Amino acid sequence: MSFFKKLKSTFSNLVINREDKLNRENLEDALIEADFGISFAESIIKDLKSSDLYFAFKNKIISILTPLIKNVEIDITKKPFVIILEGVNGSGKTTTVAKLAYFLKQQGFSVDIAACDTFRIAAVDQLAIWAKKLNCNIFKSDSPKDPASVAFDAMKTTKSDVLIIDTAGRLQNNINLMNELEKIHRVVKKLDESAPHMTILTIDATIGQNTIDQVREFSKINPISGLIINKLDGGAKCGVIVRVADEFKIPILGVGIGESEKDFAEFSIARFLKDFEEQ
Repeated sequence: MSFFKKLKSTFSNLVINREDKLNRENLEDALIEADFGISFAESIIKDLKSSDLYFAFKNKIISILTPLIKNVEIDITKKPFVIILEGVNGSGKTTTVAKLAYFLKQQGFSVDIAACDTFRIAAVDQLAIWAKKLNCNIFKSDSPKDPASVAFDAMKTTKSDVLIIDTAGRLQNNINLMNELEKIHRVVKKLDESAPHMTILTIDATIGQNTIDQVREFSKINPISGLIINKLDGGAKCGVIVRVADEFKIPILGVGIGESEKDFAEFSIARFLKDFEEQ
């Protein structure tokens, strides 16, 4: 049973005014189960003033998320407009490069891709296939190479409006790999002090509280401009998305809703709530 449907079931047969304490305890348990985290769940319960907890809770979700729904905006005066895409292995990062490239090309921007996941040749090959399909130039190395040098060469050579830099998937607690990521940021700043103009973190909606650690550690390298959330369509509990929004105030730039390059959409709060009610 989905999280929101479970909430409805929990409260539908209870008299709220007579059993308010019980309802709040049940709601807190449901929030924790849905990956909101204990302290965040407690703070939400404390803030709910209405006796109709289900209605009040949905309004709370809307108030947290609404200010953070943003579009991917390109400043054409900064050419190339450099976007660095970051995220751990399995977060859907490489496919997100293709989705983002397609999305921007649909808006009339020319887009090139720098394949800086030089640790994984399969990732480079995957991006090369996407680049050919999307008619984007790709900058890559056919042999293991310092990823920062690939980014540097791409930024120097590209003539396109936007350069999307794909980086190696890494665990946020791998110091060596995080240092490599930091180096990419330093290198692009040598060519343009304002670059990267956008740093996007892809996150997997199914992994729960580990998402908090990921956002915190990646933010230490460079401020995160926005999040792209993947696997929201997989029946995940996803309460952690609300906690991330509340704690870090990082804009949500979109969601991956499938495997096609066209499967990228604005994050919809209404759909977020509706999907979980219907699962």
